[in-house]
Amino acid sequence: MAGGVRLRIPWWMLCPFAVAIVASYLLLLGHAPLAEPDEPRYGEIAREMLVLRDWITPHLNYVKYFEKPPLVYWLTAIDMHFFGASELVVRLWPALLGLLGIGIADALGRSMYSRWSGHVAAALLATTPLYFGLSQIVILDMPLSTMMTVALAAFWFAYTAADRPRLRRTCVSILYVATALAVLIKGPVAILLTGGIIVAFLLVRWDLGALRWAISPRNAALFLLIALPWFVLVSYRNPEFIDFFIVKQHLARYLTPNEHQQSNWFFVPIVGAGMLPWSMFLLAPRALGRFAMRLLKRQTSAATLFCVLWAGVVFVFFSLSGSKLATYILPMFCPLALLAARFFEQVIADGRTPLLRRGCVALTVFALVLAIAADVTALVANDERIRMVLPYAWSGATVLLLAAATAFTLARRNMQQASLATLVLGMLLLQAVAISGRGVAAEYRPLGLAIGAQAKPDDLVVSYRHYVQGIAFYARRRVVMVGGRGELDFGSQQGDQQAFFWSTDEPLLDAWRSDRHLFLVINRSELEELGPALQPPPRQIAAHGKKVVVVNFR
Repeated sequence: MAGGVRLRIPWWMLCPFAVAIVASYLLLLGHAPLAEPDEPRYGEIAREMLVLRDWITPHLNYVKYFEKPPLVYWLTAIDMHFFGASELVVRLWPALLGLLGIGIADALGRSMYSRWSGHVAAALLATTPLYFGLSQIVILDMPLSTMMTVALAAFWFAYTAADRPRLRRTCVSILYVATALAVLIKGPVAILLTGGIIVAFLLVRWDLGALRWAISPRNAALFLLIALPWFVLVSYRNPEFIDFFIVKQHLARYLTPNEHQQSNWFFVPIVGAGMLPWSMFLLAPRALGRFAMRLLKRQTSAATLFCVLWAGVVFVFFSLSGSKLATYILPMFCPLALLAARFFEQVIADGRTPLLRRGCVALTVFALVLAIAADVTALVANDERIRMVLPYAWSGATVLLLAAATAFTLARRNMQQASLATLVLGMLLLQAVAISGRGVAAEYRPLGLAIGAQAKPDDLVVSYRHYVQGIAFYARRRVVMVGGRGELDFGSQQGDQQAFFWSTDEPLLDAWRSDRHLFLVINRSELEELGPALQPPPRQIAAHGKKVVVVNFR
């Protein structure tokens, strides 16, 4: 409750919104091919687990691949076993876990503030572009974020259950189990982040007595029982695992990276853009200033402090990392949604409609800028892929403009809750428009399917200088690499892989002249250079984007 007014959302409004959110997250998962490089990579790793019947050592293109732990691979492979290897199956778990995170935001908001804040926090998180986008693609940030959210929510429920010892014990067990699962998704970073947030909260609250129930030998044993066996088994079977996974993929990437290097302020615009349109309503300097002063004077509630530290620890940890990707900060979006919901609750309860109207105006301006930018791009862009995006940009700008204008009108009539609901519905529609355009992303399904339809078991599939993730997944076969090995470099050095990794063009030319059928995946520009050396002359069987598939037989 804020400003003496208790806000309510009628029950009959909740079901349609919930159905709309679930539908927007699930209905378009199988709409488009897997986009390079991440989606077919993780799909192929899961597929090879089934083919090789090896659930301990992950493989990519049939060589060892230790960059991430296996939990998401396992879940995807199980689904593939029952339902086949499709785009829907490969993308399913990030979407389901994204919905789970939305449900937890609802539960946390109701526990921390009010039923209204819980429902609105869930709606805001569901319509946050970065959160929604990462629920629709196959990368590990959404599964990690959701397991961290489960763990931290369990801690919060345990922290507030002082008079309910059985509930506290159950929540502490969930905290340890969820953290163990997060470790099996992305490694030790889950322990550092989850533990760091909890310790920071208890230190600032100076409530170290909570460690007596939070540190549990029984649950620590449960954590080890879940998280440790795979690490022991994979290290036993692959002595090189520890050095590559712990030292190179975690310590070295954090402290002395050789890729993804960005400034310490890299995530500031990512947070603002990732929280659109809600971040536009939060640009209220006086309100933010008063909030900061209350925070510094420790006049905020324990719930608000917990959310601030949750978001802050994630932000600072990854800002200090030498290697940065925009997706890393996803775990801070749940607490940001909770804080934003509380902010909207106070604004609406206090009748501060000018702030809502200013946000709608800012959103209208943003929609107009987006539409103008699309118009200018249509005049100057020559890239076909960019031009394919423009219809979705125009449609999105139109949806955003209509939603902002309608919300502004409702706010002027003091219908603040209806104004906020209109923006949520507009964002759900905008997300559906945006994700329906995912087919413009780089993908090579046509090439992989063409190879899979024509290649026999003894035929060779060769990729020239670039490993194309989608070829192996859609063709359902191993690819021989000529030249650049990319992320397969480590695996290519494990065991005798000479038959599948050719450092020069000579083995390719020899194989091309042989009686063995060969399918060559190559860039069009590179084929122009290599073509004269390929005898017999290559015959093209498929083309897509900048690549073609040519064969050495008629």
